[in-house]
Amino acid sequence: MTHATAKIAVYEEFIEENLKVELQRVHDDRDSVHERMSQLLELRNNVRSLQEQEQRSLKTMVNLGCDFYVQAHVPDTQWIYVSVGLGFCPQMTLSEAETFCTEREAVLAASAEALTERAAMLKARIKLVMGAINELMQQESTVR
Repeated sequence: MTHATAKIAVYEEFIEENLKVELQRVHDDRDSVHERMSQLLELRNNVRSLQEQEQRSLKTMVNLGCDFYVQAHVPDTQWIYVSVGLGFCPQMTLSEAETFCTEREAVLAASAEALTERAAMLKARIKLVMGAINELMQQESTVR
């Protein structure tokens, strides 16, 4: 095995075991952030709907898990519980919940943007290393 062939193997291993794994993790994290943003958007739309319709009570179906639904009656829609993270669900007014959703969406959008930039950087590194592998292959073929 020549010196160039050994370097090529090391570079390919670096791409497969480090860069591509990190890129997949960043994509998964970004997908998770987008899912949370989607949930916040849905909550904000529901809160706005409650505010516009000025409903004081509400009948709904609640999913208990495994697509098992039960009827629920909410006697007072002025207050809701919002999951803010780490298992905390403070009680908020509808306007507070809407403000929270807007602010949290901005934070998550910034996080998604940072993850997108990280993914672009990793893709650029992969292309750079692939270019180095290509140059080594060309040098090896001209030496023969």
